[in-house]
Amino acid sequence: MTLNRILDDPMITTEEFAQLARLSRRQIDRLRKIRSGGFPREFELGSGQSKHRRCPRFRLSEVRAWLETRALW
Repeated sequence: MTLNRILDDPMITTEEFAQLARLSRRQIDRLRKIRSGGFPREFELGSGQSKHRRCPRFRLSEVRAWLETRALW
């Protein structure tokens, strides 16, 4: 993956993921634990407020691709 591709693909938070998917944050957290096939990769980024706080992020393109597969369910 090229640097431009990485920079052009924004990262979103779990809350933003939940809004896009029209699911609750709790449902997204359950899906993260199950980690079914095709579920977007999760990147752990610090929130900047505390070194102990986790702030998972997802690539927007991967979330959109996953949402498209869900539409077929």
